[in-house]
Formats: sequence, C-alpha cells, structure tokens
Amino acid sequence: MTVATAPNPALPLTAPPPAGDRPRRWLFYKERFAWPRASGHDVHTFYLMQALARQGHTVSVATADPAPDAALAGLPLANRYVLGEAHPPVPPTGTIPLLTTKSQAKFLNYWGVTEDRVRQFAAAAADCAAEVVVVSGLNVLPLLGAVAGRQRVWYAADEWVWHHLSMVKLRHRSTWAEVKHAVVKGLYERAYRTMLDRVWVVSKADAKAFRWFAGVGQTDVLPNGVDADHYAPAQPPVPVVPNSCVFWGRLDFGPNIQALEWFVTKVWPGVRAKVPTARLNIYGFQPTPAVTRFAGRDGIHLTGDLPDIRPAVRECGAVVLPFVSGGGIKNKLLEAAAMAMPVVATRRTTHGLNGTPPLRFADRPAEWADALAELWSNEASRVALGQAARVWVREHHTWDAAARVAAAGVASLRGANG
Repeated sequence: MTVATAPNPALPLTAPPPAGDRPRRWLFYKERFAWPRASGHDVHTFYLMQALARQGHTVSVATADPAPDAALAGLPLANRYVLGEAHPPVPPTGTIPLLTTKSQAKFLNYWGVTEDRVRQFAAAAADCAAEVVVVSGLNVLPLLGAVAGRQRVWYAADEWVWHHLSMVKLRHRSTWAEVKHAVVKGLYERAYRTMLDRVWVVSKADAKAFRWFAGVGQTDVLPNGVDADHYAPAQPPVPVVPNSCVFWGRLDFGPNIQALEWFVTKVWPGVRAKVPTARLNIYGFQPTPAVTRFAGRDGIHLTGDLPDIRPAVRECGAVVLPFVSGGGIKNKLLEAAAMAMPVVATRRTTHGLNGTPPLRFADRPAEWADALAELWSNEASRVALGQAARVWVREHHTWDAAARVAAAGVASLRGANG
C-alpha cells in the first residue's frame, strides 16, 4: 500500500537535470522526520529530495514512523511509505532473499533491524520501481540487504569515525568513550562497504576520512545548501538587542555541547569583563544538563525547543559558532548567513565550505572578546558583514547544486544510463 502525495503547484519543476543525464526514480529512507527540523539529517535529506524533484526526478520516501505533514510539506512525493504501519505490507518469508554476510548480519542485530523490515523496505523499492535507493542516517545500512539490482546510496553526510575521534580530549576522561564508538562505527562502515555504490558526504575531509577508515572511495561531496527564502533577513529590519549574541542547534549533540562548554567557560568571562552587559542567548532542542547548568547566570539565557528560531536570532547582534570538535558543514552557519547575520566563528567551523565565507574568525578567548566588542559597537560593520554573508551563501551553497552533483554521481555508475 502506498500513500500518494500530489505534486505541490507552488514548486515548479523548472530546473533541468545535468546535460547527458535523465530523470530517475528515487526512493529515500530516513527513519523519521521531525518537525521543526532539529537535526542536520532532517535538513539535508528534505531539501535534497525537494531539489531533485525540481530537476524532474521522481521521488518517493519511506520512514519507520509516520512523519508530521509539516515535515514533508512542499515536497512533491510520488509515494510515501510508513513501514511501521505496514505500508507496504511485510512480504511473505522467502519471497525476497537477504544478501548479507556474517559481519553484516551482526550489525543487523546490533541496530535492532529485523529481517522483516529489510524485506519490507525492498518491497517498497519494488512498488515504486526505484532505480536509486538512498538511505539517510546512521543505523540505516542494514536496509540495503535486499535491494540488489538498484543503485544503493548512503547519505552519510559526516564520516562517523572521524566525528567521534574529533571529540576525544586526552585530558578529559569523560571523552575517552568516543574511541569505542569510533571503533564500532569503523567496523560497521567496513562491513557494509560492498553494498554501497555511492556515499554522499558534505566535505572533502569527510570523503578522505571514508577512504582512510572505511576503505570507501566512491564518494560524492554534496556541500549543504540553505533555503535562502525561508532564512531571510527581517523585512523591515527589527531592532537589535544591544551587546547580544546567539547560538542554536541540537543541545544533546556532542560537538554542540563541547562548543558551548568551551565558549562559556573559556571565552565568556573575558567577553563580560570587556562588555559587562553582554548577553548570550542559547536556543535549541533537547537541552541536556551539560547545557542547562549554564542558564540564568552571567547574562546567559536558554530557551529550549523553540519552534521557529528566526525571529529570535534576528534580534541578536551576532551569531557565535565556537566549534572545537566535529566535522562536516554547520547548517546553522548557512542559516545565519542567509539571514544576513554577522558571524564570529572558530576556523574549524568553516571546514567543507565553498568560496570564501565573510566571517569574523576567532580562535583564542581574547580574539573572541575583541571581535564581539567591535561588532557590538559598530553597526555599519555589523550590517556590512551580514550582507556580505548573504551574498556568499546564495552564490556558493544551494540545494540545486547539491542535487546536480548527486544525480551526476549516480549517472556515472556503470549501467546507470540504461
């Protein structure tokens, strides 16, 4: 059974696929879509599907759980499957064989994926006649175990071994467990590499890490884009709260937590010494005790689970991105640039970006205090930096460009143009 969604008339299919390519039938799988979109995988999976549809491809989606209608609004889906509600029904045993090795079977159990779910996903691919199957997320590779004969793509975005190792701090015993996670993810990636026709990542550094840790070479770099119409400057401009800065994101995500811990403990005291009325606003989803402990002191304010961060962000004088771990492209950076916000960031934050982002860089605490104080005291400088950021992001980070790279990678596979 399929749940069909009519094309959205507000989304014209005007952008042609690349020369020499042809539209294809795609089935995307993501375990669940949240609304509001709280994770990078929610963001890049939705917008890439939308861009492929704009370019004339036929897109279907499968999820384990029902997705809120708002999470998929504006996406012209040919078919919408909910595996947890028997859409499509589980095929009879023996009708769809699993083609898995012993090591792959171990990870099937590790992630709690059943053989029935693997066959059910294969039935969805058959129902929509998918030529390309894309699985998005971490624990999704076992679902590729019964879709032989179709192009199989993992939308990994970040390379997980590198992600975990980046969070290890030798002087902090609490981070040592990340080494174990890195080993498990590395074995997982190597076990399933034979099932992967393409792997999509967001930066050249992630592609290199896949070659090192997983032995996967068939990668396509799809830098994240941004919906510059959704994330737009306020019209008319809104008053800015004096001496304010903002950080947002998932507040249960390791690199976000480490960024805030470093910023609040190492940087913020110097900022407050220089500008006693400085205010830090933290917005995000699922705040953990590691973050909530900072709220309510020294000008730090925390608001969790804000449905729409745009109005709150636009009232701040600067966006701070003090990342000290993690990889990939930070969606919040692209969103801030699209809103014409001035951004102060560590250089690590810019990994994977195209062009030259017009940001104010700060890596040492004193540099942060100087950069923020200067922006807060100079409105013209603040406005000019934000306007330049919007021009940059609209030129270098679009989802249509990412979709063209994705389609071209699939087209390059042997037999893909048949």
